[in-house]
Amino acid sequence: MSNKIKMLHQQAQKALNQGMYKQAHQHLILILQQDKYFADAYFLLAMIASAHHNLAKAIELIKQANALAPNNAEYLSQLAKHYALENNHVQAVHFAELAGQLTAKSSLSSKSSLTLDTLGVAYSQMGLHEKAVGFFEKAVAINDENPSYFFNLGASLKFTGDFDGAKKAYEKTIAMAPNYYKAHAALTGLGGISAESNHIPQLEQLFAQTQLADDRLYIGHALAREYESLQDFDKAYHYLETAKKFKLKQFNYSIDEDKELFKSLESHFNSGAHSVVQGFETDEPIFVVGMPRSGTTLVERIISQHSDVTSAGELQHFGLLVKKMTKTTSNRVIDADTVTATKNINFAELGKAYIESTRAITGKTAKFVDKMPLNVLYVGFILQALPKAKIVCLDRNPLDTIVSNFRQLFAVNQSYYSYSYDLQSTTEFYLLFKQLAALWLELFPENFYLINYEKLVNEPLNEAQRLIEFCNLPWQEQCVNIHQNSAPVATASALQVRSPINNRSVGNWKKYDAYLDSVKEILATRTEN
Repeated sequence: MSNKIKMLHQQAQKALNQGMYKQAHQHLILILQQDKYFADAYFLLAMIASAHHNLAKAIELIKQANALAPNNAEYLSQLAKHYALENNHVQAVHFAELAGQLTAKSSLSSKSSLTLDTLGVAYSQMGLHEKAVGFFEKAVAINDENPSYFFNLGASLKFTGDFDGAKKAYEKTIAMAPNYYKAHAALTGLGGISAESNHIPQLEQLFAQTQLADDRLYIGHALAREYESLQDFDKAYHYLETAKKFKLKQFNYSIDEDKELFKSLESHFNSGAHSVVQGFETDEPIFVVGMPRSGTTLVERIISQHSDVTSAGELQHFGLLVKKMTKTTSNRVIDADTVTATKNINFAELGKAYIESTRAITGKTAKFVDKMPLNVLYVGFILQALPKAKIVCLDRNPLDTIVSNFRQLFAVNQSYYSYSYDLQSTTEFYLLFKQLAALWLELFPENFYLINYEKLVNEPLNEAQRLIEFCNLPWQEQCVNIHQNSAPVATASALQVRSPINNRSVGNWKKYDAYLDSVKEILATRTEN
């Protein structure tokens, strides 16, 4: 390596670390003009593409770097991570295993904490949290001064049910980086808040100093949770509403966008567009859908307690495959244009591609559960692609559903959940969901099953037996013992479903009754009409 290339390489790395992507790109192009076989230039260009959310380009460039410098654990781990982000879990597992084998062979002094953390992120992205924990633990053992490593470890420990371990990891994160806002929200989500033991003074100080909407969301939700634990629902609501209003100003969302989507779905399927389609023949998948925070995790745990069922977690695979096959260019994964463009899809190919895309986790049991709640938007398409699939949809008390969605901190900046920043929009979205669920039940009575959350938690044995029968499975007594289900849970219900089935969440909306007049008015008006 010439001195000039060495200097350019160092400058490119420094610029990349500082987020100066244009300068880094210029340095890397100069390197490749002098040496087109310089592997790390392609790799660093991949990191620039990744920072701009161009995953396909990033994968292409990392593969180029790997071809020039094979058996590089860092390159392979990043390939695994990017394939996982692309929801190509089969390729992600392949490259993660290669990288894992290389790191296992290397000496302790040559192990890279960044590579180990990257592998943890790849496995975590795929829902394989037990494997992720192992890599995160190795990363922090080598480097205990990186708060992100501890945060990642905390998340996977929480999902595997090790709440004490998660708490320690989050506390370590905050000790190193007091302004790590996501860690504050995650720590508060583990509970254990009391008048004697809480973080309210620190959180209120952070809330006062936050300038960015996303940071304010994390701290606002953390404060709301802590005040809820202290039974101060007025202050909890204040912080929720303040944080959400601040975020809502940042993006131009209107419930009319979702109304257009739901209308396009109803028009498409009322026209009979689904009646003459040949799908992929398999009865493996069971989809659990509905409004978020309506009991989908509880139902998934009941079904996946069965010995013939594997939980695949919340997969985005189906929606992303629909988007890819329709070739629509809009920013939203599903919208009216994408619904219209489904007329050009080969649904048998879609069904087959979906099943193959799950194979990093599925295939070891007769059936598997995909618990992505807003797959409720895709029910018609799912049953075109997979005509033998079973779909279970949750129906929960409207006020509990609406309040629970408003209280939830969903994945920030995902357009799926834009409705949840405002109580009125959440109410409108709930009503759109109810209307769509009624259509699915009318069109697909053999494959679509509506289960009432309140009945399920008050009569768990009877309702669970009916649920398992609908899934074409023989009854097993362990299905109602969800607290014995040791599989990871990567949802907001990670704590609740480690306990036996109970009805403690029924009627939670009453805590916020003082703020629900407009919600009740909208519900009453629509019910009358």
